[in-house]
Amino acid sequence: MPRRTWLESKIDVFLEELAASSMHLDRHRAGELITGQVRAVATLMRVTEATARTYLGDEIIKDMARRMLFEVAGERPGADLMEAPRTVPLPLVLVGITVAALAEAMQLRAANEPPDHLGDVITTYAQTLSGLGQITAGAASQQGGNPAQILFPPALLGRAARYISGAADLAANGGKLPDGIPETARNQLAATLRRDADGLIAITTTD
Repeated sequence: MPRRTWLESKIDVFLEELAASSMHLDRHRAGELITGQVRAVATLMRVTEATARTYLGDEIIKDMARRMLFEVAGERPGADLMEAPRTVPLPLVLVGITVAALAEAMQLRAANEPPDHLGDVITTYAQTLSGLGQITAGAASQQGGNPAQILFPPALLGRAARYISGAADLAANGGKLPDGIPETARNQLAATLRRDADGLIAITTTD
């Protein structure tokens, strides 16, 4: 079994700290954040990156994760989003677009995760998809089966937008594409996911 790298072990620490508050991030993005911190420390202290890594112990990495939790506080980490206030109206057609984008994002992220982390990926995205589906079904039954708009918790939509945006970054930055998607479709996939994420963010943040 190949020896795990320093970065791989720190990614585990970072993601475990997020997971403790029911928040998730793809390993590629977590690695970018940690690598960026290594470079910042190296520049600040005028040392090599190898030396800078010795200053970034597990507690420092956990602090990075906690700061990220603060930045995404609007997603209400650890809360039951099904019980959160539903204040953002989403047209039914955009519900469908969001569900499709999340499904694409899940496939893309799964293609870039180690096999032993696939269960976490599936659970993360399945929970968000399930929330969207349950709220949509509930609204349909309450509004005669044909709701023009459905109210969602902004935190749930914000979380979905972040997952889709992360997948767009993966596609744009050379991440592995899911089976069946040709390399020629990379740019279109990234652009479509980015459009869907940006649209969802715009709707969620509109007063």
